[in-house]
Amino acid sequence: MAQFNIYFFKEKSRQIDLDELINYFESIEGITIDMDEQSVRFNYLHPRLGYQAQFLITPKSTVPDIYRLNPKFLDLNFHLSMPILTPDFVTRHLMEMVKRITERFNFHVYNEMLEDVLPFKMDVLLKVFSMVKEAYIEKNPVLLGDYHLLGTEKLSAVLRYLDDLVELQAYYKDLETYVPRYHFLSNENKDLAIGIEWKEQTLTVFPPYLDYVFYRLGDTLKVVPCKEAMPLLEKHLLDVPGFIKGTKVVPKKTAKKVFRIMKKTKFSQVGHTFQKASVRHLID
Repeated sequence: MAQFNIYFFKEKSRQIDLDELINYFESIEGITIDMDEQSVRFNYLHPRLGYQAQFLITPKSTVPDIYRLNPKFLDLNFHLSMPILTPDFVTRHLMEMVKRITERFNFHVYNEMLEDVLPFKMDVLLKVFSMVKEAYIEKNPVLLGDYHLLGTEKLSAVLRYLDDLVELQAYYKDLETYVPRYHFLSNENKDLAIGIEWKEQTLTVFPPYLDYVFYRLGDTLKVVPCKEAMPLLEKHLLDVPGFIKGTKVVPKKTAKKVFRIMKKTKFSQVGHTFQKASVRHLID
């Protein structure tokens, strides 16, 4: 897959304290370090979402058209390489890492889409990345056959929920409330559907942007469209405090009403057949 690169520069100096840099990366969750005669590679794997990126130190410069850049800034042969199809939520996380590196080591940054080397500016780099990704998708429409395209707000909410899932589960453990994982599904038309499992008589959190609830009632599994269930349930649910808009929970005080609605309501039969889809195949 094509990569987006951010190159690190320093004003009037090429000096990097390699030991300090290695110590810094060793403190970052998700980083593993490889090195040989060719390069030093700080490999990043997002610990909950699985997205990858790599910070590299190379023997020679890999900056394109370096001769046209302001000569007072010197290339450090150090750059971040990240897949162009990285979602916005993860991109922002990686840019925060870049920001902290530039602040810690007094670096500047450069990308081919910029006119020159500049101090780290989050809004500028996010805009550049977005433009590059959009152009790449337009030039390679066949790629979309392997991916499901979502709006940035929707995918960011979905990924944030997954990123914070363990913390949410810990928060609700004492409240005897189930915090489900998403199920990503593709129907026969290759349309994406997002669902969760929910067992009867169980207090449960409802993540944002659900299409279906797989409701287990005794030995029966009902596939319930959320567009039918939520209007009936919503007034009996509470917002999850301090969390993503649209994330709801069944509280104890209205649980009996919620369970009664789910047991007695005849929802539409869902005629789709589903196959599992991967979160890694969702792009914005």
